[in-house]
Amino acid sequence: MAHTIDTILAHANDPGLLYWFVRGERMGPLRRDYAQKLGIEVGAAWNQTKARKVEHLAQLNACHAAALSFLAKRDFSQALLLRRLCRKWPQDIAQVTVDQMRVAGWVNDKTYATRRAAKLAQRKIVSPELLHARLCDEGVPDAIAHTSARAAATTLAQLSTRAKSLFAQGKSPTSIASTFSRAGFDLDTIESAFAKARIPWDSDL
Repeated sequence: MAHTIDTILAHANDPGLLYWFVRGERMGPLRRDYAQKLGIEVGAAWNQTKARKVEHLAQLNACHAAALSFLAKRDFSQALLLRRLCRKWPQDIAQVTVDQMRVAGWVNDKTYATRRAAKLAQRKIVSPELLHARLCDEGVPDAIAHTSARAAATTLAQLSTRAKSLFAQGKSPTSIASTFSRAGFDLDTIESAFAKARIPWDSDL
């Protein structure tokens, strides 16, 4: 059975949001522009079809606000933001919100990957393979992860310099090799770094 909208009030803390009452029951809140598109006005009919549309838009509005709150605190890849939003909202609502964030420039996988890779490599030795895997785990597309990982990873020259420094501190070649291996470097790269640093080492020992 259809009823009519009795009263419309602006949200006390945000005049861009509206509440309305049907037979004494409060509905909303909903963005003012959404409410106008749906014909939410005093005396307008209120039925289940309109209620479902309002519920959908209300979820989009809440999800959008939550996404902005998350992004204000730290960077997200599109996939990570989608995972986070899906904890509370349906997949379709979350995906629309992520798309809105991308179009508005709030979330960008290239920017995320560049910053994230740089942070992971900060003051550490790390291989491009390890960075690539980490970025992919965080939802960055493979091609973007590959480029960002290569740009931020420790170079052979840097690895050689690090090997020379550790050797000068009394670390054994085997210990240095183990450290480099944990950072994701393969045997060939480790041997090349040792050769460049002129550190004698027999990997078969």
